[in-house]
Amino acid sequence: MICELNSSNNSTPFHFVIQMRLSFTYSLLALSLLVTSFTFAQIAVPAHEGRWVHDEAHVLSPSTVAQLEQVLKAERDSTSNQIAILIVPTLDGEDIEGFGIRVAEAWKAGSKENDNGVIFIIAIQERKMRIEVGQGLEGVLTDALSSRINRNEVAPQFRQGNYDAGVAAGTMAIIQAIKGTYKGDGPVRRSKRGGKSPLTTIIIIIIIIIIMSRRGGGAGGYWAAGSLLGGGFGGGGSSSWDNGSDYGGGGSFGGGGSSDSW
Repeated sequence: MICELNSSNNSTPFHFVIQMRLSFTYSLLALSLLVTSFTFAQIAVPAHEGRWVHDEAHVLSPSTVAQLEQVLKAERDSTSNQIAILIVPTLDGEDIEGFGIRVAEAWKAGSKENDNGVIFIIAIQERKMRIEVGQGLEGVLTDALSSRINRNEVAPQFRQGNYDAGVAAGTMAIIQAIKGTYKGDGPVRRSKRGGKSPLTTIIIIIIIIIIMSRRGGGAGGYWAAGSLLGGGFGGGGSSSWDNGSDYGGGGSFGGGGSSDSW
């Protein structure tokens, strides 16, 4: 009787340890499956491939893509700042901040020395956009300015379904903010019937900035200016890629920027 009792008492801790180990193993397995399912649920970040305008949602005209590429190249040539644009059809449930960090880690826009990269991200289905700012530019392209750009320059155009004008306006405002010339502290712009087309204003701004930034250094910027003057953002044109020749790929991002809806 005493032996049986002792045997029963001695086996209890052993069974308890086994149960605890099994419970721990099952918990790890469940956590692993959860992490795996979340990872597979995330949309893939497209390879950079030396392209600075990635329209995965196909909402921009080919001429707009080509002309934006030229504008961004002129900015890189004159300041070394690297601005990239990524448009996706959907985030598939992922928050745009998390997606923005994944894109920043994959592309590493900006130089390693200056961290002077910016990524303009747009999710069509969720109607969300984010300006992800490299650590070296957070002092000039602040969170407040990024939000003003999204709300005042981009959102009004997007609400009308004019993605060409919205992306162009946002891109130019980002460039202006980095240069210290963008204010954007007025009310949200409302479109009016008649009068000057907003595209005309955008084109004029692009031409002026390209000419000023290039300062006569090369024909690339002037080719872009001539193209914009002749065809605007709605005409024909062929795309011209940089093939990664000026892709720094070393910039760091610390979560600066702003996420907004339209």
